[in-house]
Amino acid sequence: MNAKERARNRWKLLANTVSKKCQDQIFASQISYDLFNIECINTEWSKYSSCVQNNNFSAIVCRSPIIVTPEELMGFNNTGNVRIWPSEEVLAYYVLSNLDSFRDKTVLELGGGMSCLAGIMAALYGFCSDVHLTDGNPNSVYNIERILEKNVFTTKVTCSVLKWDQRPANICHYDVILAADCLFFDEARDDLVHTIAASLSFGGVALVAAPKRGTTLYEFIKMAQQEGLICTVQQNYNTLVWERHSKQVLYNPSYDADSHYPLLISITKATKIIDCHFQ
Repeated sequence: MNAKERARNRWKLLANTVSKKCQDQIFASQISYDLFNIECINTEWSKYSSCVQNNNFSAIVCRSPIIVTPEELMGFNNTGNVRIWPSEEVLAYYVLSNLDSFRDKTVLELGGGMSCLAGIMAALYGFCSDVHLTDGNPNSVYNIERILEKNVFTTKVTCSVLKWDQRPANICHYDVILAADCLFFDEARDDLVHTIAASLSFGGVALVAAPKRGTTLYEFIKMAQQEGLICTVQQNYNTLVWERHSKQVLYNPSYDADSHYPLLISITKATKIIDCHFQ
């Protein structure tokens, strides 16, 4: 399957979700690394649970009630209302596997879609000092507000619409920035880089989980370097995720690592351009 066919299939998936009748089938048939046990509570709400390092973690999450129309799919910030994509689940699992990195930290999630699952897990279990969850789509943010009301937090958690091309005069700086599968659309990539550069504190780290998808990941890294950011790319960043990925490669003929497997980019600030390192 070439790059054009993969892109066509991706957009076919998005278009198919317009039909409510086939939505559940699409959710069930997509690539999954089975990092979370998903227990259906009712037609909207589910419990996402995972056992990490002998600890049990869970969050109550709802699927967006918004039916995505073909017109809405034309905007890059609408794909988060289709489903919780594998990169978001992988990033959420990574957060749960590295909770010490979030203690007493301020956290921002960018483009978290209808769940902000990674940021939600950080807020629930990371002992963060502050967590702010964002997406560019008001429908997604409305859904996140519902999730915040349903779960019990001991950390301050807020959410808002954040469009990367609209830069506020007063920008908060965060110790940790999370973003999952936000590199696919050409028109948004440069604005995402500027948002990360403006919002990341010196000494902080941005964690971006995304598949290669041809050259899109490397184009993002090039833009980030030009902005004076240091990027480190990891393929094997979590033992269980890597095991599940390896099994998909061996046993799933429809699995394509280039378009499915999220690499992890760790981004820090620098005063000069530094080459990207691969591990």
